[in-house]
Amino acid sequence: MAVNDPGTSAAPAARVLGGRYRLAARRGTGYDAAVFEAVDEALQRPVTVKVVHPDLSADPEVRQRLRVALDRAVTLSHPNLAEVLDWGVDRWNDQEVVYVVIEYLAGGSLREIIDRGRRLSAAQALQVGVEVCKGLSALHEHQQAHGDVRPSTVVFGQDGRARLVDVGLGEVLAASTWSDPARVTNERAAYAAPELATSGTLGPKGDVYSLCLTMLEATTGNVPFLGDSSVTTLANRVGKLMPVSADLGSLASPLERAGRPEAADRFTAEEFGRALAQASASQPRPAPIPLIGGGLFEHAPDAATQAIPVVVPAVSGVDDPTFPTLRPADGDLVIVEQTSPLADPVAPLAGAAPTATQVIPVVAPAAPPAPSLLRRVRPLRLLVIALVGLLIGGALGW
Repeated sequence: MAVNDPGTSAAPAARVLGGRYRLAARRGTGYDAAVFEAVDEALQRPVTVKVVHPDLSADPEVRQRLRVALDRAVTLSHPNLAEVLDWGVDRWNDQEVVYVVIEYLAGGSLREIIDRGRRLSAAQALQVGVEVCKGLSALHEHQQAHGDVRPSTVVFGQDGRARLVDVGLGEVLAASTWSDPARVTNERAAYAAPELATSGTLGPKGDVYSLCLTMLEATTGNVPFLGDSSVTTLANRVGKLMPVSADLGSLASPLERAGRPEAADRFTAEEFGRALAQASASQPRPAPIPLIGGGLFEHAPDAATQAIPVVVPAVSGVDDPTFPTLRPADGDLVIVEQTSPLADPVAPLAGAAPTATQVIPVVAPAAPPAPSLLRRVRPLRLLVIALVGLLIGGALGW
């Protein structure tokens, strides 16, 4: 953990947290946190930084729960859990904030795939479901729920493997949010288990229910029981069996069991994963997941040899009503869509995209450039041509 106060000497465009994490483009903003792409200047690698809302960071109870949860999260290691690299406390516009540093995953989230109108086949959904169940099972073995399983928190690496992000952070922020139902957005309630309406309890079986809803949306494009408010959505689920179409084939039965209204009747994460693995035996080999990149580090550059751009608005005025205390000031960092106007609808930034931008590169220490492929290939090609010429000449008696 690091505690740092950069004071007022650092320019907003060069905001650094913990003395090493230089923030770049903002990738999303929610009621409780903002997400940034960033550069770890100590290790010269891209990372993701999540900044907790100052109001939550200032709450002593929330701060203590974050301390315990994030200390545990840093020690967890699993192929299907995004690695929590570091966390700390810093100052943001004269307020203390908790920030969390997570491994950078270049494949995009399941939310981004869905928002681009793409659907997973049953075989692909089974693959993703098994991987997420493995991550959840590892968490639950440590007596820890995730608390916020939804398409936005299922993220892919370039290897196509699914990871759950917000380990440690998700449970604490979800518990804080659900303590005041008026603060719960319908997007978050869309993936919540019905027991939150009756007992307000977050637990491992709630994660299983949320994953069931996530998989249904990924395959059908729809979230069952969705109402026009968080209260209506949860009320619609109380005592109701999950509507699962037989068109999903072998995927239907595991989803029906995972989505039962009573927590005691549902699978555990381990059981759900095993049921999905068994169901996959009757499915064809899944096609590769259609990964969605598009961030500043889409191609995961080698930061030791390449400049990593920081996008800074040349024109201020982007407003952020969902996160007022982190509203961009003049010269502050904002998200700039480079590839597609489709952003995560969980936390849209209000206002039009900036009309002018400038790119300021963060240049790592120079390293000797790798030899050009053309330079390596050309001598070899000349040698081959010479040998062929000698052979032909010998055959013709020259």
